[in-house]
Amino acid sequence: MFLTAAWYTCSRPLTRSSLFTRSSSILVTRCYASSTTSSTDKPSNKFRIAFFGTDDFAVKHLKSLIVEKGKPNSCIESIELICPPDRRTGRKLKDITPSPTKGLAELYGIPVHHTPPNAKSLEGWQLPSDRGYDLGVVVSFGYFVPAPIIHGFKHGALNVHPSLLPKYRGAAPIQHTILAGDDETGVTIQELDDKAFDAGRILAQKKMNLGGVIAPRYSVLKEKLGDMGSRLLINTLQNFDKCKANATPQDLSQVTTAPKIKKEWSDIDFEDMESWQVEQLHRAIGEQYPLRTIFTFTRIKPSKKIKQRHITMQLLNMYLPKDSPIYDMETVTPGTFVYCPQEKALHICCADGNPVAVTHIKAEGSSSIEARDFVNGYEIRNRTGQFGYFEPDEIQPGMSGVRVQKRRSEFNKTIRKRMGMRREEFEKLYNTKLDTRR
Repeated sequence: MFLTAAWYTCSRPLTRSSLFTRSSSILVTRCYASSTTSSTDKPSNKFRIAFFGTDDFAVKHLKSLIVEKGKPNSCIESIELICPPDRRTGRKLKDITPSPTKGLAELYGIPVHHTPPNAKSLEGWQLPSDRGYDLGVVVSFGYFVPAPIIHGFKHGALNVHPSLLPKYRGAAPIQHTILAGDDETGVTIQELDDKAFDAGRILAQKKMNLGGVIAPRYSVLKEKLGDMGSRLLINTLQNFDKCKANATPQDLSQVTTAPKIKKEWSDIDFEDMESWQVEQLHRAIGEQYPLRTIFTFTRIKPSKKIKQRHITMQLLNMYLPKDSPIYDMETVTPGTFVYCPQEKALHICCADGNPVAVTHIKAEGSSSIEARDFVNGYEIRNRTGQFGYFEPDEIQPGMSGVRVQKRRSEFNKTIRKRMGMRREEFEKLYNTKLDTRR
């Protein structure tokens, strides 16, 4: 299954100039408050916070709250963490791994409360009744927080979302920002809605201009938005009353969604996708689901019978080369690859005639290898081959990636000859005679 048409409708090409120009990001802040308060002023509220979060993105925000709590005149009185229970990982699920937020909380002595094991929702689950939380802060939590929990907080709950809501509501806003080739992104602090994900009133927003930034990868953009969101969260808490008084409902006419990334999106067909689309998809989802294609490896047996393996290959460490041996070839079809020794990479031709380059390849069920080792190991002749699914009637002995298997007697003759040469050298060197009867 290849990338659906829905992705193409939200994508647009990045120009060559936008891919290879560098400039610093421009940060624009928009807070729905008539004025701001200095961090040195005494806050009107001191919050007892219940923090809901799980992953590395949530860790940045939890750490910013911990740092703020330790400052004089802090707006935070206490912090407690709500996260999923530890997961079993590793070989045969013998290892027990806590969430990243729990690791940080235990390091700083923050109390931790677990959600129900294997629960798909929080319906019926309640917060510890004796804690008296003032505010809920939800960052990359993974669960919908139901109304009874939200209304149990004195000041409700807020959420940090890495997009400019109402754009990209959903689980994967950063990936969809890259897929669409947007010129700007940002972070939104919103009230937690008790009926739908990412539908609350906007308390504050901060923009980041991507127009002049060279092709951001998911992990890089996630890191920058995490830093931005953690600072904006503290600023919102310090000005909470004013931000809440000036909160703005989302414009429903501007709502777009960012659904969860699916593994089948990583299946690519070089005949249908242009080079910028392939590379852009790699930057968006390649760290989560490496892009995959098919390589047909064929053996022609002495009986002339053809045995094929259609191997799923993951393409790792992808980029757009500035020049390529692909351009020197007279006729080239999409999926054709050429090994470039100067860059130690495979250059793969796409539908627009332009290449993408990859430095490492991983066969299904194997470890990743360098492009050079792939060329040598799979008998790629003249450093040129073809990705794709080939039928037996399309295979010829001279094709790259096709091994003509010799008869066993021919192998034995070659082995005996080589062993004879080694034996002679050994006998001459050590002046001894080896037993050759076995």
